[in-house]
Amino acid sequence: MVVAWAYAETVLFSTFARATGIGLNMAMESIARISTFESRTKFILAIVSEWETDEFDADAVATAVEKLAKLSGARNHWVHGDWCTNRAKTETVIFDHRQPHASLKRKKPVKAHDVAVHCEALKRRAAALATLIRWEDLQG
Repeated sequence: MVVAWAYAETVLFSTFARATGIGLNMAMESIARISTFESRTKFILAIVSEWETDEFDADAVATAVEKLAKLSGARNHWVHGDWCTNRAKTETVIFDHRQPHASLKRKKPVKAHDVAVHCEALKRRAAALATLIRWEDLQG
């Protein structure tokens, strides 16, 4: 999951580079200074909304960024939750302490299948965005 998200963030940083016309290294250095994923994606969406281009489909790029960003909720739950196991069972659960104590959302079982499905969806959405911004052309 970490590797898939690193790829997705690289494509997002490349989207910022493409929409601003700055080099990829400068784009990565500057956008990495924005501390949260949500803030980064909102910033990129603001840039894309002002992007005047005949070469790229800015609306499709914005939609692809939004779709990618929607997957961050699951990642945040897995990364920022408390992972717990019971020696007597094979089940692993995550506790989300941001949820109310009595909420059913506070404890959620984790299954390898769910993480794999998430990673595949993430890779597909990142690849779709990479195609829209012609990511390969930025690589060098």
